[in-house]
Amino acid sequence: MTDKKTDQEGCSPPPYTPGLDLPAYHDLPEKKVELPPYQEGGYGYQDTGYFNDGPRSFEILNRADMIMSVESLGSDSIFILCFLICFLFNWVGYVVCCCLFTSVAARCGAISGIGLNLVKMLIIIKRCSFVNPQMVAAREYLEIHEFQYIGLMAIGIITMLFGVLRYNSAKRSLNRRLLLPPYDM
Repeated sequence: MTDKKTDQEGCSPPPYTPGLDLPAYHDLPEKKVELPPYQEGGYGYQDTGYFNDGPRSFEILNRADMIMSVESLGSDSIFILCFLICFLFNWVGYVVCCCLFTSVAARCGAISGIGLNLVKMLIIIKRCSFVNPQMVAAREYLEIHEFQYIGLMAIGIITMLFGVLRYNSAKRSLNRRLLLPPYDM
């Protein structure tokens, strides 16, 4: 398969002749590259349909970036799935959702589920009668410190609303970005 050259055909390398016609380094002319001027504010786009307060900055996204951002948002079913997992399985469900899912919908659903789970656990402790001495002590503590009970309920509801509103705002901003007209340079 390989051609072996014999000594008769010539195995020596080609002769070396230095290039005498090349200029020296210091004789080369300097070349300047003209760059466009730097714009601090980025590209502006005036859209009177959404905002009337002047131009706004945005980034130019190609179709692949749009697809990636749609995939990183997730879907409503992932939001509901992670919400239910965290609502039913407490902190273990939260850790499982954060380890398995990377979308915005999953993270927001997990946050909402933990918030509503806190409300659920507080209602269970406050309203049910227990035989377990630790649960009885917890119920008595919440009866003595009513303001902490109300504060923890408010934290749970605010956490749940934060997750829902954060997912809705991310979905709305992605939909707005997809509906923007293409930017021609």
